[in-house]
Amino acid sequence: MRLTARGPRRHVAVVMHDVADSRWAGCARVLAQAQRVARECDVVLPLTLLVVPRMHGQPASAEFLHWLRRQAQAGHELALHGYTHLDDGPAAAGPLEHWRRHWYTAGEGEFAALGREQAAERLQLGLQWAEREGLPMAGFVAPAWLLGDGGWDAVRAGPFAYTCTLGRVVALPGGEALAAPSFVFSTRAAWRVHASVAWNRLLGLTQRQRPLQRFELHPADCDAGAVSRCWSDLLRSALRSRHPVTLGQAAAIARRLGTRPATAAG
Repeated sequence: MRLTARGPRRHVAVVMHDVADSRWAGCARVLAQAQRVARECDVVLPLTLLVVPRMHGQPASAEFLHWLRRQAQAGHELALHGYTHLDDGPAAAGPLEHWRRHWYTAGEGEFAALGREQAAERLQLGLQWAEREGLPMAGFVAPAWLLGDGGWDAVRAGPFAYTCTLGRVVALPGGEALAAPSFVFSTRAAWRVHASVAWNRLLGLTQRQRPLQRFELHPADCDAGAVSRCWSDLLRSALRSRHPVTLGQAAAIARRLGTRPATAAG
């Protein structure tokens, strides 16, 4: 791999969200496309896979668990991504919170409204599941990055090496935060596809000099051709001038370059 950028080394992290049995096929398509782009750039690309133990309450199959273990053995990083990925917390306090929890994230922001004890219980269940299945997980990323104050307290008190918001990677336990723009797409409606493609192409132009870029991909991100082409083009450009890292490695960069303390905002 030859990097063409001059000056301080810059990095890129590729993250696969919602890695669960029920969304396995979509995850596999996106992973395969990301690896095709990496091969075009002659780059070894380790991804961070955000794993949901019981997506919407459903257990994982033995075949899916075997696949996850093979991904870890192949050099990809696994991180906990909630427990059920389903928002069953208290009712929203107002219109803005209702919009965030039920429209922005389609009712999947599991940790958006949980108190500290509830959040700690979900985290413990997820970690116990991961240990039982032989799946190493050092990080935690909340579904849709929605993490209330109680959830933040629970995550900070846990054994995690990092977490993330939409705009930052946060190293734990110290809380050093590194601003890192996220390329995120929405495919739930045609207008969302067009809007997210336009937004992410603009982001690619305006955030070129950031130390870290993040591609936050979802299982449907190969279903719409415009979305697949957009993130593939942006990733190809990033891999030609940036060094790929996992979120765990990005957290080490945050410890070195970031500011503290991080809060639930951002």
